[in-house]
Amino acid sequence: MKRISTAVLTAALVTGLAGVTIATPSAAKKKEEAPKGPQVSAAVGAGIQKAKAAFAAKDWAGAEAAIVEVETAAKTDDEKYYANFLRYALVSQKIADASTGTNGAFDPTPMIAPLDAMIANPATPADMRPQFEYSRATIAYDQKNWALATQLFTAAQTHGSTQANLQLYLAKAKVQGGNAAGGMADMDALYASGKPQTEDFYKYAISQSNTAGLRADTMKWLQRWVTAYPTPETWRNAIGFYAFTNKPLAKLDKRQRVDLFRLMRVTKALADQSYYEEYAQASGDIGLPDEAKAVIDEGKANGKIPANPSSAIKALATDSTAQIAAEGSFDALERKAGAAPTGPLSAQTGDAYLGRGNYAKAVVLYRQALTKGGVNNDEVNTHLGIALALSGDKAGAKTAFTAVTGAPRNDIAAFWMIYLDHPPTA
Repeated sequence: MKRISTAVLTAALVTGLAGVTIATPSAAKKKEEAPKGPQVSAAVGAGIQKAKAAFAAKDWAGAEAAIVEVETAAKTDDEKYYANFLRYALVSQKIADASTGTNGAFDPTPMIAPLDAMIANPATPADMRPQFEYSRATIAYDQKNWALATQLFTAAQTHGSTQANLQLYLAKAKVQGGNAAGGMADMDALYASGKPQTEDFYKYAISQSNTAGLRADTMKWLQRWVTAYPTPETWRNAIGFYAFTNKPLAKLDKRQRVDLFRLMRVTKALADQSYYEEYAQASGDIGLPDEAKAVIDEGKANGKIPANPSSAIKALATDSTAQIAAEGSFDALERKAGAAPTGPLSAQTGDAYLGRGNYAKAVVLYRQALTKGGVNNDEVNTHLGIALALSGDKAGAKTAFTAVTGAPRNDIAAFWMIYLDHPPTA
């Protein structure tokens, strides 16, 4: 069964009969006055006129009888085109009538023969050919005949079809037929056209490129998705798909995961208890008690973490509070980092300030660490970019994130870059 919405079953096919002109030779006219247009026999011409009258009167039995007359008498390509056009128009009308109340479901089998005949017929008008090719392609698509669907969608496109969904159907047919790279290239072209696309468009591209093992394409489409639809839900789903599913696009260590949790927090994408608790636990595990406590407190305040949480979260909150009290001020640590010949202590102190929410101090320490050297530049630049982003320095943050080049931190930086230009819309 098929859906009417995926085929060319429009009133244009039937009302288009009004534009069919029949030029029959007349012995009364001179040769130089012979009528223009296709020449048909008297029998075919008479049958066509009867069919047009029957369509106008919605007399489907009469239309059937007239079409049989045309089909029986048709000999030339022009005559066969009219016969098949009329047959297709009647089949379309019958399907439309029969599918009323069926939510658009119908069996397209009766459409196939006249469509195939008109597509193969050299007399088919150029402006009608892409319509027939597109309609036949949608039938092949719904029947999962991917090779034929690809062939006919391509032909319809080549012949000038203006169907809005053609390029997307063509891309999907290629992907389903095993040509994932070709389908993704078509999706890229559709995206590059600048026409707004639905979320389903992006989700399909993500799913199929990931299934095909095209990691770079998958990452690209995830980024395009959050750029086009930067809602908290999209941020959560995109980052979750990238890092927090059973089969993530990238396997991250705890420090890298915390950097994504920070992005989820600022985009309001931390949707449930599990995200808050994992974020808090990871922060505690990497030595950031201030951040762990802040996340737990925020989760409780917005109802994501129960007022009486699990024993693990209770213990984490208690331990974090004790560590914060024991650490006190970072002033001495900051002075020691400044006196150190290399940058690791500066970077660690910057992390401590970042976890405490003192972004100005964190920025100073991160820049100091980069100047001194001996640090993981990608990690420090990621944290510098986060501190600058959270402090409101968009330009500085972009500069820092652009300096991150190694995987997977370049992916994390790319997500943060998108956030800078596309903050959550709700």
